[in-house]
Amino acid sequence: MDEPPKQGRPAADPLVRLRGVRRMFPMPAGAPPVVAVDDVSLTIAAGSVIALTGPSGSGKSTLLHMIGAIERCDEGVIEVAGRPVSGLSSAAAAAYRRGIGLVFQRFHLLPALTALDNVVVPVLPFRTDFDKHARARELLALVGLADKAAALPSRLSGGQQQRVAIARALINRPSLLLADEPTGNLDSHNGAAVMDLLLRLRDEEGTTIVVATHDTDIAARCDQALHLRDGRLTDKP
Repeated sequence: MDEPPKQGRPAADPLVRLRGVRRMFPMPAGAPPVVAVDDVSLTIAAGSVIALTGPSGSGKSTLLHMIGAIERCDEGVIEVAGRPVSGLSSAAAAAYRRGIGLVFQRFHLLPALTALDNVVVPVLPFRTDFDKHARARELLALVGLADKAAALPSRLSGGQQQRVAIARALINRPSLLLADEPTGNLDSHNGAAVMDLLLRLRDEEGTTIVVATHDTDIAARCDQALHLRDGRLTDKP
C-alpha cells in the first residue's frame, strides 16, 4: 500500500521495493505458524523519512529486519537500490548490512569503549578509503557530541548514547538508515531531539530513513506513515 508523499517535497525514485513479502514463525507441537508479516508490498522513495507504525506484535520490527537482511522473508521480493536482498547468502547479507545503517532501541554500545571508539567499531576490521577516526570525530560533531569523544557510555545520558549509536550507523555513509524504535527508551525531550537529528540527516545528507515506532508524535513528523496491524498494511492506525 503506497501513500502519496506530503505536499512540498518533490517525488524521488524508489530506493526500497517490497512485493508480496511474507514472514512466518513456526510454533511447537504442530501448531500453525504465526504470520508476522503478511503479503506486504510497498515502495520507499529515496531521500524520504518513513514511519512504520502499529501496536506491539504488528510486524513492524520484523519488516524492518527483513529490509536490513537481519531476517529472511519466506515469500516475496525485497529490493534496495535495485538489488535483491531477500535471498542473500549469510556472507552476502553480512556484506550488505555493512553498507546500510542500523539503529536499535537498545543502544548496543560497548561499555569498555569510548564514544569515539564505539563509532569506529563497525569499520575497524576493514580497509576504508577514509580516515576512520577522523570520520568518527566528524560524526560525533554532527550529532552534537564533539566534546564527548573520550566519554564511556556509562558517563552519557540515554539521549547521548542513542546519538552515538546513530553516529556509529553513519560511519560508512549509508544511503539507507533503518531505525527500530530509536526513541523507545528515551523521554519525550530526548526522543524529539533524536527525531530532529534524523530529519536533519534527510535534509543535509539525503539519507533515506525508515523508523519503526509506536509513537504517534514521531510518526507525524515523518514524510509518510505506513500502518501495520496483524502483519498487514492498513489505511487506519
